[in-house]
Amino acid sequence: MTTTDTAAASDSSATALEEAVTSTDPRTLSRVWGFGGMTSILLGAVAALLVGLERLDLRSANVFSSADQVFQFWSAHRVALVLLGVLPALMALSTTVVPRQCGGSLVFPRAAALACWTWLIGAGMTIVGFLVDGGLGTPGGAGQRQATALTLMGLLLVVGGLVLASICVMTTIVSGRAAGTGLRDLPFTAWTTLVAATVWTGMLPVLAANAVLAYVDLRGRPAVRFGAEDAIWEQVSWMFTHPAVYVLALPVLGIALDVVASTTRTTQANRDVLLVATAAFGFLSFGAFAQTFFDTPGTPIREEALSVVAAFAIVPVALAIFGGLADTLRRGASNLGSKPPPETVLSMLAVLLIVVGTVVGALHVIAPLDLLGTAVEGANFTLVVGAAVLGVGAGLHHWGDEIVGPGGRPGLFLLGGLAIALGVAVSGVTDLFSGQLGQADFTGVSLAAAGYPDSGVDGLNLVSMIGSLAVLGGLAAWMLAGILHMVTAQNAREATVQEKGAA
Repeated sequence: MTTTDTAAASDSSATALEEAVTSTDPRTLSRVWGFGGMTSILLGAVAALLVGLERLDLRSANVFSSADQVFQFWSAHRVALVLLGVLPALMALSTTVVPRQCGGSLVFPRAAALACWTWLIGAGMTIVGFLVDGGLGTPGGAGQRQATALTLMGLLLVVGGLVLASICVMTTIVSGRAAGTGLRDLPFTAWTTLVAATVWTGMLPVLAANAVLAYVDLRGRPAVRFGAEDAIWEQVSWMFTHPAVYVLALPVLGIALDVVASTTRTTQANRDVLLVATAAFGFLSFGAFAQTFFDTPGTPIREEALSVVAAFAIVPVALAIFGGLADTLRRGASNLGSKPPPETVLSMLAVLLIVVGTVVGALHVIAPLDLLGTAVEGANFTLVVGAAVLGVGAGLHHWGDEIVGPGGRPGLFLLGGLAIALGVAVSGVTDLFSGQLGQADFTGVSLAAAGYPDSGVDGLNLVSMIGSLAVLGGLAAWMLAGILHMVTAQNAREATVQEKGAA
């Protein structure tokens, strides 16, 4: 800590907000990443629920006033879950847990603080852009151009913050490890974070380049191509589909392996196999190539051999990781007692959902089934990203005392987690069947846009909406548990300070 930092830390006149904004303490940054990320996940779940309500009757707009508004909320829920939610929540663990696992401290702390606040400002701009009729374009081109430009600028700041944070984390793992600690010796959370951050720094700049193309074309004159409102989403949608969404699940696999090993007090057998398998999972999740906007006529990128092979190859890799996790749980089950910790239960459910999600991803690229662009894509997104939310929550609960302090609510956390797992499974499976019956990924507000001639899947849409409601309820329980945890920890710190003062 520099002299300036020490002086700032000892300045009793600084407010809590000033201390938070100027702090380079990894725990403070983790709280910002974690609370901001989980709040965005909650907002994304609300948007998903509203879209689900609209899907109950596709003969006209009921919840929203037009198909363009439906599209804005539909795309907003995916952006909120991935770029504003799961990735930042993973950064909460990456800035505290990962450095400790490496036996060092977070390198470039000022850069890490800059990354955190850059992301937060960008997230606010992105949300405002969506709310004021901007978003990432609309099919009917009826959005506000200035608001769309604001959304794109917010997205660029979000990506910039995430890339800078990823670089700080990667440097910490590679150069900040304790002497004598090799990469093979790292716990799985640190290892999978290294692999995932490497993929993020390869994919996110491509997403930023897409946003720059759209922004430049959008501003100043009528758009030529990239900035046309009905074309913007297609340029960035690859980040929210197969295979790019799998990179969100990779750190969750590491979290699950560490949580189960810790709670069962059992080391993993075939550790090197699991290290290779998780690295392969990350390699197969690189999705910047799968941009349908730049397809050449007659050769759609998502039907080419590379995409199809990757979709099927990731399934046995996920199964191998799940098998290693199950083996660790089997060998250490006797150490769990009659009441397994909530994070152990939810970690296992998260990995199981990831496996199911990879299977759905493989199914939807089989050309004869003609499932590309159907609700099966939505099922793949729901299962994988829902599993990532579940796994991140398990990690935040497991290491919550290190980030926030003592005072967790395991019962409320478990209840919320089970609701999320059930809701994700219900929504994912029903969307899978809806897609096989011909329903489009984005339904709009008409039967024609939904891709089927009648209302034969209305019942499935109702079940899917109920699943979304369960997810929202579970997230609300988690937010309540998190707030109570922070209040309890803060009260404990204040009591400690008072005791020291009295002494």
